Amino acid sequence: MLQLYKENPVTISMVNKKGMVNVEFCNISMKLKFCQFKLFHNYLMNKMRDISSGTEEINLLLVRDNLNVTISLDDFIQLTHGVESVMLQAFDYRTNKYQT
Repeated sequence: MLQLYKENPVTISMVNKKGMVNVEFCNISMKLKFCQFKLFHNYLMNKMRDISSGTEEINLLLVRDNLNVTISLDDFIQLTHGVESVMLQAFDYRTNKYQT
């Protein structure tokens, strides 16, 4: 297992043999294929647009069993930073706004 990101409370790692990305945050563990991880990244970027100065918590809808999770703004920012870091460093993925 290759550790890609570890900053409490977010851990992101990859299992080389299966090409799966493990994402753990706030007592939630997800095993995602790369295409699912990319969709998760896009979902987080879209949720980021909804943040205003009064936002304290973020509601995430995770696909499995329509699981609604409410996490603190700090945990959401840490999760988003971790996912973005992995997308950039491990997969060399850049969204249009970051391309030069």
